Amino acid sequence: MNSIVVHISITGMFFSILLLFFNNGYKSANAYLAGFLFLSSLFTYIQLVFLFSHDLHLIVWFVAGFPSLFYLIGPFAYFYIRSILRDDTKLSKLDYLHFLIFFLVFLGAIPYISSNMEYKLKVASSIETNDWSSIKFRPNSIFPPLFNRTLRPIHLKVYSLIIWLTIYKNKVKIFKNKNHSKEFLITIRWLLVFSALVSIMAILHVIIFYNTTISPTKTVFILQNYLILILFSVAFTLLITSLLFFPHILYGLPANQILSTVNLSSEILPKMIEHIKKEDIEVDLGQPIVAAEKYMQLFSETYVEELKCKLTAWIDQKHYLNPEANISTLSVQIKIPQHHLVYYFNRLLGIKFTDWRNNLKIEYAKSLLHQEIYKSITMDALALKCGFVSQTTFNRAFKNSIAKTPSEYVKSIL
Repeated sequence: MNSIVVHISITGMFFSILLLFFNNGYKSANAYLAGFLFLSSLFTYIQLVFLFSHDLHLIVWFVAGFPSLFYLIGPFAYFYIRSILRDDTKLSKLDYLHFLIFFLVFLGAIPYISSNMEYKLKVASSIETNDWSSIKFRPNSIFPPLFNRTLRPIHLKVYSLIIWLTIYKNKVKIFKNKNHSKEFLITIRWLLVFSALVSIMAILHVIIFYNTTISPTKTVFILQNYLILILFSVAFTLLITSLLFFPHILYGLPANQILSTVNLSSEILPKMIEHIKKEDIEVDLGQPIVAAEKYMQLFSETYVEELKCKLTAWIDQKHYLNPEANISTLSVQIKIPQHHLVYYFNRLLGIKFTDWRNNLKIEYAKSLLHQEIYKSITMDALALKCGFVSQTTFNRAFKNSIAKTPSEYVKSIL
């Protein structure tokens, strides 16, 4: 069983590193999630080293050197939940107090970390023994071992309560409307599952601490807590797999506020407006497009302007002509969370991104046809030049847009 848990913890650390460096959703919020996953996996691995390893050098670094990192698990989980619910990842000056206990425990570990290897091996040898009553060394100069072991489950339990309190404070934003989108509901369910997992971890740590106080040896402790290790491993596996099967939860909650439309040509804009649902949006060509407040309003004016400018620049650079251009590559290129883009196109413009992109391609093709490019290249070549993978796709998109094929359109402008 311990080998399975080792593989799960290592997988969790590897996955969290991928999440930290290769996500294109909420980068800061997902950084908190990645930190939580990495430290939870690391601490699971540390516990296994403490219980099963006889390698003194492994114990030197993992058991005696890294315990202070445990006190970041709760804050990272809390900041992740709060960042998603607020759509704001910034930390205030008071927020840094959440790292105070970690800082104090880390300071207490500095004398051990800076000590010579001979002393570290003595500490490791004391920790490695099966008889816990024989552990006499103190890896931390500020907190004694018993106090440190007591503080850990309390610390995580307090943060699990803070997380649920944060969700409760945002209950109006979360549950006030019954017509939430599918993406919204999935993300909320994920946040509830995540919060439940943190609570389960906190409860398991309380049980583990209690059993350490009544178990005279490691062997007895392992026998009493074998089921707990299995439950923790299953819960952690479900957490990781849920991220793999539902990656869109990494983009946060769908949000809504006043959005200015992208600066498009006078020919394209009316076609976009035709797709807007009248019951949701009031249309005025001289004013920004305004959506009814059905969802949480989380976009700042600065962010809206950033979204508008980046989409306009993306259009001006003709990235839409790339055959591989999709909403994911757009998110990466303009550094805007994908869920914001999905909501902008689907809800505010009432048009799918692929149709929006194809309309841009068709407008570009029409401009080339007006320049009589059909006299120098074939329609198949024109399709490729406009970013379509084949003339068939080009013809279909052209007809869907203006109810004419490219050839018919050429005849109409002659």
